[in-house]
Amino acid sequence: MPPGAPYPPPQPYGQQYPAQYRTPQAQFGQPAYGQPGTFQPAPGYPPGGPRRGSPLRSLLLGIVLVVGIGVFAISLMHYLSGGADGDDIATSPGGVQTTTAPAPQPTVKVPAPDSDPPQIPQPKTFDQAEQWLVSNPVYQQAALVPTDCPVPGIDMRTAPVGELTTHLNELTACLWRVWSGPLEAAGYQLPRPPVTVYTQPITTGCGKLDEVNAVYCAADQRIYYAKPLWKIFPADQQTLPFVVESIIAHEFGHTIQARTGILISSMAFEQNASDSEAKIFSRRLEVQADCLAGTFTASVGPSSGLSDGDLANLRDVFYSLGDDVLSGQANIQGDHGLGRSRKAWFTTGQRNALIGTCNTYTAAKSSVR
Repeated sequence: MPPGAPYPPPQPYGQQYPAQYRTPQAQFGQPAYGQPGTFQPAPGYPPGGPRRGSPLRSLLLGIVLVVGIGVFAISLMHYLSGGADGDDIATSPGGVQTTTAPAPQPTVKVPAPDSDPPQIPQPKTFDQAEQWLVSNPVYQQAALVPTDCPVPGIDMRTAPVGELTTHLNELTACLWRVWSGPLEAAGYQLPRPPVTVYTQPITTGCGKLDEVNAVYCAADQRIYYAKPLWKIFPADQQTLPFVVESIIAHEFGHTIQARTGILISSMAFEQNASDSEAKIFSRRLEVQADCLAGTFTASVGPSSGLSDGDLANLRDVFYSLGDDVLSGQANIQGDHGLGRSRKAWFTTGQRNALIGTCNTYTAAKSSVR
């Protein structure tokens, strides 16, 4: 797609819920939206939204969550070569500062990837959906930082599909180790999602995926990664340590959101909001996944041989995935967040083990712009 061209129209994905859960599927087109206003989470979350306590008449099944690059062609690569400005959180002289807090250790062995997981939690009312977004029990939990789970390096450009598939599925074992304890302590299940690496458009539970994409599909609870994805990064980021792992950590962040009810609650409000408010809900969902990805990198970084410099480089990678950087439009109202916002939330995750610090649903709209 040439720079400045209109985004493709939203595409429907997947099947529908039975009975009351019949709605269009999630989208990853990025039409323009108006300026956001001031976020006031309660009462009546969001302002002008559904009546509190009213039943949820429609929720999404085939929700597809992408890292923010699926709708952009390789021709946009040159936009990624700019500097990573907008670091909203200063780097300390000693590097990343994480808040180490006790987190429950997994009580069972790491499970195999689950191809038939239980259904994701579904709120019954908008009041319950609001509670899951702003005061979810998982926010009271903390990830185990650091976690002794070494992740070997891999060259995402040259690794054969089979090797990359094995690597990313082994990576989810470390992701499960970091996140299963907090989720279980909050009363949730965390099946381990399979990862599929593909080289051409692929049909999933969420429909057909592009050749260049990274996706969590809630319809089949799987993660999909396109082998050519490395091409969208600037040359100086393509060989950095832990880039592909951080992308999968973002998609696993959507897994966490799905398993805690955050994902489907957010999408329910998004569908019932105005166009501008819907875009803000989408960004809250995406930068929260960025934040969780940041926590994971800090957790396994020491055992994986990542230096403070390596972790700082990953912040610039997430800056490069901003709506403005990818599109070349500085004032775009996208659905994933500006580079500075994505970098700031990723950095927040790197510096904090408490999951509540990734609560983007009570944050100011300006912080998820």
